[in-house]
Amino acid sequence: MLRYLTKSAARPWVNWAFMAAPALLTGLAGPAEGAPAEATATAITAASTNESLKPLGPGLFGLGLVRFSQRERIVTFPAFVNMKEQSLEYLVVTSTGKTHESLLRTDARPQDIHLALLLLGAKGAGTNALPQDPTQSLPGDKVTIEISWKEDGVEQRRPAEEFVRPAKSSAPMSPGPWIYNGSRLREDGFAAELDGSIVSLITDADALVNNPRPGREDDDFWKPRAERLPPLNSPVNVSIRLSR
Repeated sequence: MLRYLTKSAARPWVNWAFMAAPALLTGLAGPAEGAPAEATATAITAASTNESLKPLGPGLFGLGLVRFSQRERIVTFPAFVNMKEQSLEYLVVTSTGKTHESLLRTDARPQDIHLALLLLGAKGAGTNALPQDPTQSLPGDKVTIEISWKEDGVEQRRPAEEFVRPAKSSAPMSPGPWIYNGSRLREDGFAAELDGSIVSLITDADALVNNPRPGREDDDFWKPRAERLPPLNSPVNVSIRLSR
C-alpha cells in the first residue's frame, strides 16, 4: 500500500486504501465498511508484498524508522532537537520540511507514521475540514505525545507540552491531548509526505497531527521552553499514543 500513498487524489480508490489499512494486521478490525472490493484487495495485496512492513515481536511492527505496538496503541520514531529559540509553528517536521519553525526534526517518513496509526485503528478527520476558528473543536482522534531521551544512561520521558510555551508566558502550554487529523490527499499527492509536516502547533490541514489549544490561529504564539530541552541536535524519540 505504501506505493499508493503519494498517488493523485484523482483516483477515488486511494481513500479506501487508507481506510482498509486495519485489515492488514491480524486481530485488528477488518476493511472499512462499504469500501470497494477492488480497493480493499489492492490495499491488502500491495501492503502484504511490501518489505517495509516488518514484524518485530508479538504485536510489534516496523515501518522504516517507525515502530508501533498493537497492544499499547503507540507509534514511536527517532528525532533530533532542532530549535531552542524563535517562534514555533511545528512540534515535529521532517529534515526536508519546515525546519526553520519546528522544535524537532526527523528522518522518519510521514506516510509511515500515518499508516502505523491507521493500522492501530485511527480514523483521522475524514472529509471534515479543520476549522480556523480556535473556539471550534478539531475533527479527528485524540492522541498523546511524549518526548524521551537518555540522560546519563537514564531514560527521561516527558509530555510534549512541557517543551512549548506561549510567547508571553514562561509556563508550558496546557496539558492534554492532540488531534490526529491524518493530513489529506492533494492533487500532487499525500500532503504530509510532500511537505514534511507531522505535528503542527498552528492549524494545518496538511500535517498529520494538530494542536487543539487556543493560540493555534497565531503563527507567533508559541516558543520553545529551551531550559527543558536536551542540547541542540540531541537525539530523542517521539511517541504518539492513540487514546482509547
